[in-house]
Amino acid sequence: MKKVMFVVLALISIAVPVQAQADERYCWVDTTIVGGQPQSVTRCRVAGEIVDYASEQAVPGQLFVAFGSAANGACWYWRSTFTGYVIVERYDDGTALLGVGVGLPGEPSPIGVYPVCTSEPVPESALALAWELASAYVHVAPDPVLNPQVPWGLTGVETFLQVEPPPPFSEQLVDPLGGTVEVSGRVIGVTIRWGDGNSTTFAETDFPLLSGYPDGIARHIYEVKTCDPPGSTPRCHDTLSSYPLTVSYHWEVEWRDGAAPWAALAVPDTTTSLAYPVREIIAVLDASP
Repeated sequence: MKKVMFVVLALISIAVPVQAQADERYCWVDTTIVGGQPQSVTRCRVAGEIVDYASEQAVPGQLFVAFGSAANGACWYWRSTFTGYVIVERYDDGTALLGVGVGLPGEPSPIGVYPVCTSEPVPESALALAWELASAYVHVAPDPVLNPQVPWGLTGVETFLQVEPPPPFSEQLVDPLGGTVEVSGRVIGVTIRWGDGNSTTFAETDFPLLSGYPDGIARHIYEVKTCDPPGSTPRCHDTLSSYPLTVSYHWEVEWRDGAAPWAALAVPDTTTSLAYPVREIIAVLDASP
């Protein structure tokens, strides 16, 4: 099966019923008869009317990937508003590997391969509602506090980092058909990349100890100072004017539709990056009386 790479990043947003936005366009693939022969068309509902187009590229305005359900079950379609879904890979038979993008660097998180909708889709789905619930929590980014503070660390002394991961969450929502969607999740790890090639990962049991100066366990010693421009003196780092320090939360999120078994909801890490220049203090003997 031939694959076509097609990646579009979008921010997660709450699923909104089509009826709530009269000017919204949403499109699916359908079959019509032309000259006695079946022909595939892109069929859209535009301002309440059904309009056929030769292809998705012919639809006016910008379209984004959406996830819902139609006569052929769970499926993907096009919509004129952000939904949070992306196409990671699209195949010749119309199926696509869908993912979720949260406005973060890196690849989208795949959620599965689904067919294109072949009849008018229903935007709301249990999975979309699960993402609606989870998105209020999994957008929480680390808010690190450093000692010594930005803008200057010091070589040869410990830099302490303080961070407070959010508590676990559990939510439920009644879907439009009367069912219940549940979501629960938590941060299961924190990774600090100090920017000099070293990194440290902490488990949940360590979270209370990420308390910063003076007793916290997240600490690091920089050996080489940074300069602007890099390498301007022999004692400067060759390539960095500051250390690219990042802190990432690793999430474990599950969801279920009604009494169905719990299933994993692939949530990307949330990451905060900051530039951390480091200076050097050199002791000098004072010969004065």
